[in-house]
Amino acid sequence: MKLPLALVTFCAAGSLLAGEKQLLNLSGIPSKERMNVPVEYVWPENAGEAAVCLWKDDKAAAISYTIDDNCAMNIDWWLNEAAQREMKLTWFVVTGGISNSNPAMNGEWSQWQAVYDAGHSVESHTVTHLGGASKPEWKGIEWEYEDSKEAIDANIAGNTVTALAYPGGGNSSKNDAEVAKEIYIAARGTRGTTNGARGLDYMSINAMSRPNIGDNPKASFSDCSLLIDPESKAYRGWGVFIYHYIKGDNMDKTREQMDFYYNNRDDFWCASFSDAAKYAQSRDTSTLEVVENGNNRIVLNLTDWMKDDLYTYPLTVKVRLPDGWNGFRAKQGEGEELTTQVIEHEGAKYGLVDIVPDGGQTVLIPG
Repeated sequence: MKLPLALVTFCAAGSLLAGEKQLLNLSGIPSKERMNVPVEYVWPENAGEAAVCLWKDDKAAAISYTIDDNCAMNIDWWLNEAAQREMKLTWFVVTGGISNSNPAMNGEWSQWQAVYDAGHSVESHTVTHLGGASKPEWKGIEWEYEDSKEAIDANIAGNTVTALAYPGGGNSSKNDAEVAKEIYIAARGTRGTTNGARGLDYMSINAMSRPNIGDNPKASFSDCSLLIDPESKAYRGWGVFIYHYIKGDNMDKTREQMDFYYNNRDDFWCASFSDAAKYAQSRDTSTLEVVENGNNRIVLNLTDWMKDDLYTYPLTVKVRLPDGWNGFRAKQGEGEELTTQVIEHEGAKYGLVDIVPDGGQTVLIPG
């Protein structure tokens, strides 16, 4: 479906005042006040017009594989399987026991550094998994959320924790999204279904400990194959899988679920939980302006409402290339040249380029 586009392609809601820029997350901003992201693929009709893509590289949908409760005995297995499929994983770790107790389960900080160095994400699952909440000396939910983040960042060089997974169990009622929203950009909840493409509650993202990849017709609510089915209401959404300790037959089942992504990698963006949350919130509040539109030069300016020091994940922008542009080069601000792609649709050429919001103007030239 083609949608008409103005030169100013997408605008954030008018009720978001200029003074409200640099948001940590979109908690408290009603979905109706965010950008109305088209679920359909957008193909700008005229040369030089541009649009922000729903997901990175204009993929149909996003998918994230997350591992809870450390389960350090599985680290090597996960790293090997992910490397074979070029996947990025997210571990939500409980920090209290790391390099302290039960190393087989909790691991050592050096192991989590290796996970990060391999390109994966290490995020927070609190200090005690709320196991300490039943003890008189418990320091409270804010301590659980803040101290775990500080511990991970202090012990993993280069890491910045931005996401939380709420612990389940007997003390799960202690979880507090109002506290979490002051510390994290997003939090993973426990509702076992897929997420839509827009209007998300970023402080309670749906996730599935029993993901369905189309092999259980009675569980359509957790069927991630529907994320790439144009006839489904789940089309172009975000699926989040949850894993814990795995062994034996469960390893084979998990491989099948990883192969689900790999066999559909042309349609899915396999993202860390944090990267997907950053992309989506930047996208939801983005404004893309075509500053200059000529046969030999196109200038774009992309902004959003999110904190610039945290929301550095680029948004993929699709540009209708002028006739004669068989390829193009792009550069944002004073930075290095950007990676670009050229795709074709109905005989026209389009360029895909990844731009960091609020990072300065991006110049495109043929080449």
